Amino acid sequence: MQKPPVFLPEFKNPCWYADGDDRREVWISYLCRNRRIKNGKLCSLYFKRKRLKNAAILRCLPYFLLIGQPKSGSTDLFRRITSHPDVIPGLSKEPHWWTRNRHCLTTTYPRSCSPTVPHTFTEYIDHFNVVAEILDVTNNEHKMKFITGEGSQSYLWDHTWWWLYPENENDTEPGIHNAHLLRHILPDVKLLVIVRNPVDRLYSDYLYFNQSEQKSVEVFDRRVRASIDSFNYCLRMNSLHVRHCAYKEAFLEVRLTIGLYAVYLEDWMDVFPRQQFFVVSLDEYSVNQTIVASRIFKFLDLSDVPEKISSSTHYNKNMWHGKAVGDMLNETRLLLEQFYKPYNQALSLLLNDSRFLWET
Repeated sequence: MQKPPVFLPEFKNPCWYADGDDRREVWISYLCRNRRIKNGKLCSLYFKRKRLKNAAILRCLPYFLLIGQPKSGSTDLFRRITSHPDVIPGLSKEPHWWTRNRHCLTTTYPRSCSPTVPHTFTEYIDHFNVVAEILDVTNNEHKMKFITGEGSQSYLWDHTWWWLYPENENDTEPGIHNAHLLRHILPDVKLLVIVRNPVDRLYSDYLYFNQSEQKSVEVFDRRVRASIDSFNYCLRMNSLHVRHCAYKEAFLEVRLTIGLYAVYLEDWMDVFPRQQFFVVSLDEYSVNQTIVASRIFKFLDLSDVPEKISSSTHYNKNMWHGKAVGDMLNETRLLLEQFYKPYNQALSLLLNDSRFLWET
């Protein structure tokens, strides 16, 4: 397992000095020559600085992670967080390194990985070079202000990698999961989670992804029924072991298991202290983004600047394709409400908040 860095106390963000790496310089140079993925701020800093070859360089990891969930308002929330003047985002919102892209270099991981995503731990660290370059030249006061973060929602629920190792072939569930790996490297990281009524989240997920497919409420209903049947079959075959089925049944006809929020959050809260979590529902966030963002700024120990996040713009919403298909069938909604009800109840108990029941 990767040895954790020793973070410097003069920085609020987790940072440390490490030996220079020529490969890192080559990778940044490649990014800055590629117009499609070029990060102007990083490239400007990179090409202006003068540094001796292999001299010690400041390296940084994220201060916060937005770990869940997809199609729950995470893109809009992440934009509002990074609108704060003391938050410097990485090269992209979702590097997905802890769950997916760190397996790109192994033959056992059946995903095609782009050359522009971080594959190694060093490349993942490179993802946060903008804040490192800024912090390296800033004054002592700003060293305790600037932070960085990322928003890969797969971290909360995606454990597909676990089942790909031969030594885990006969295991019923992950013994070590994403939270353990992150706690080893980033024990004090702040964890943000935004969730949505799982019924609506699933339909939004269906409409948003694979848009080249012919979408319809009838197809969605068929896929939902087939997925629920498959999940229930998994439960029967595994002694009603929900955790096994939640993690292993990732390739259903719709992404049904992502809505089992309580299963994943309980695992994470068994590893990290609860005070390191900020959990909010899309319902609450939609009513007043400014108030929620202000609470998040406080959670991240940032100054409150509500004027920065009061815009009514919403990012990454389902557009015309959702309107063209229309609302899901009533019978589909009732079926899904029945399926998710016990998991919503478990989430409400876990968080001691009845709003997560999503009762109509």
